[in-house]
Amino acid sequence: MLKALLKLCLLVILPVIYLTVAGSFNPLKVYNDWLQERLAEGIYKGVYQEIEKQLLAIDESQWGIKIKEIGDNFNTEIQFKKIDAMTKDSALQSRLIAGDYVALGNEQASVALRIADTEWALAIASDTTFAQNTYLEASGPLYLFQSALNKIPANQLNNHLKELESRFQVQLKVLSDAKLTEIKDKQDIYQYKNLAWIKDENEDEIFLIKAPDGTTLTLSLERDQFIIASAMFIPLFLVALFVSAGLLMWLWPLWRDHKSLTQTAKRFGAGHLDARARVRKGAFTAELSTSFNRMAENITNLIQTNQSLTNAVAHDLRTPMARLRFANDILNSGNCNAEETARYHQTINNSIEALDYLIAQTLHYARYNRSTDINHFKNSHFATAVIEEVEQYQFDQEDMFYETKIEPRLLKSQQFVDEKALKRALINLLNNATKHAKSYVSVSFIERSDEFELSVEDDGEGISEKDYETIFQPYKQLSNQQRDMAEGVGLGLAIVKQIAHWHNGRIQVKRSDLGGACFTLSWKKASPLKNS
Repeated sequence: MLKALLKLCLLVILPVIYLTVAGSFNPLKVYNDWLQERLAEGIYKGVYQEIEKQLLAIDESQWGIKIKEIGDNFNTEIQFKKIDAMTKDSALQSRLIAGDYVALGNEQASVALRIADTEWALAIASDTTFAQNTYLEASGPLYLFQSALNKIPANQLNNHLKELESRFQVQLKVLSDAKLTEIKDKQDIYQYKNLAWIKDENEDEIFLIKAPDGTTLTLSLERDQFIIASAMFIPLFLVALFVSAGLLMWLWPLWRDHKSLTQTAKRFGAGHLDARARVRKGAFTAELSTSFNRMAENITNLIQTNQSLTNAVAHDLRTPMARLRFANDILNSGNCNAEETARYHQTINNSIEALDYLIAQTLHYARYNRSTDINHFKNSHFATAVIEEVEQYQFDQEDMFYETKIEPRLLKSQQFVDEKALKRALINLLNNATKHAKSYVSVSFIERSDEFELSVEDDGEGISEKDYETIFQPYKQLSNQQRDMAEGVGLGLAIVKQIAHWHNGRIQVKRSDLGGACFTLSWKKASPLKNS
């Protein structure tokens, strides 16, 4: 949890820091320059044109004087330089020559424009200069300090320095002429109107003050470094705090649901088949939890079905095995006549056939009792397969009448199905109908707007409505609860149900107009890619 939160914080905070301090390749700077150029074009377009008009009306040698005259009426800085002096960036120079508004990217947010077709460019700042800001901040306090300084007798200056330092919360030093000369030689002296200052190693201003006796004093403010550091750190800390809090509010429910789902999965894997994930409405993991529960339900059903299948198979194996053992013991005893020997041999053959049938049905059920395998599906003339199968039953059951009802267009079209599986379902339904019919079985295959329907009905006694669900359960036989092998093993209709699911369809039973039962297997026309 903590590691994930830290990673998310870094992913958010690091880009913020980069966009704040990065110089080159900073998308914010690119956007800011573009914005400055558009604003300057919209606000100062007429100003640039008027200045250009006034300059072109006089001799070029007078341009500098004219710009100073105009600049004295601006609160922001106006620069007037040759293009190659205005900026050293060749790309910006090319844009100036082309006549574009160009943001110079300096602290004053200056935007430059070429003067007509000359080599000169004019830049107007939308922000005050560093010198102007310094003057605005310091001129008032320094005026009062200068006033207090001028009241001190020249011969008592040194005696009052401490008192001035304490009163104005500044640091004062007397600067010798030699030191002043050294500063002028080695450092830039900034000057704006009546103020002059230099910068120390921390980029803080040190003002140069003239005392009444002509002595030069240096004046620097007493700065609290902790407060200065706090001014930089606290905003960043607050940004990180709020970002982290927001991420925590987003991450905590996700982590909680993930932990709950993980624990549920471990319990389920340890054998607690009733373990289910809690689905919180609107949670990030709601869909995942629902999928897990569906998977767990399918696995549980599969395990329970396999357990029932194993128990049922074990039970149904006992009867033929007991008959085999009994018949074998009698035959080995030698105490039976020819008629009895033939009867016990027949018992052995019948038991072997019953075992073979049980194994075959169990394998069929196991095959279709899993997710759909799309590789078994193809375009097939299933209507033709239905006719052929019914004709075979008519040939084998001469005392029974079989009728086929198939829409003509289905005989000419193909259906995307697992033909082998549907033929197995048809055979099981025909077996069931033949076993219970009196003399008539009807098979129909029709097409509806969005699905196909295969129906098999008979003229037998039918099925009670209370048993409609029971008959599709494995090893359930209504007429033979003891599962006599002669009557089957109770897997035929269960296999049909699985094949219906295999095709993303359904199997239904109702009373037939013929008097018996009508089983209808239906499935969607679309390719059955969805698992059951």
